[in-house]
Amino acid sequence: MEIQEIGIESLEYPINLRKIDDPPSKLYVLGNKEILNKRGIAIVGSRDCTKEGKENARMFASNIAGNDFTVISGLAKGIDASAHIRSNGSKR
Repeated sequence: MEIQEIGIESLEYPINLRKIDDPPSKLYVLGNKEILNKRGIAIVGSRDCTKEGKENARMFASNIAGNDFTVISGLAKGIDASAHIRSNGSKR
């Protein structure tokens, strides 16, 4: 699987993201691009977080993803990255 670039002019660019005041001109996507227009929730937080914070992010993200929401973050270390790790240790 390779990282794909989606420009703001692309039909694949998320509709709701275009509506914000200063949308990014490009997105870099690894995985299923079709989920970008489904309902989603961003999970972001401290890079220097506690073990408990990481576990809470994983559990919250698992519950959200289990209810047909897309989990969104910038993948920074800490809370952001933890939100993309399933309870079995694999990445979403």
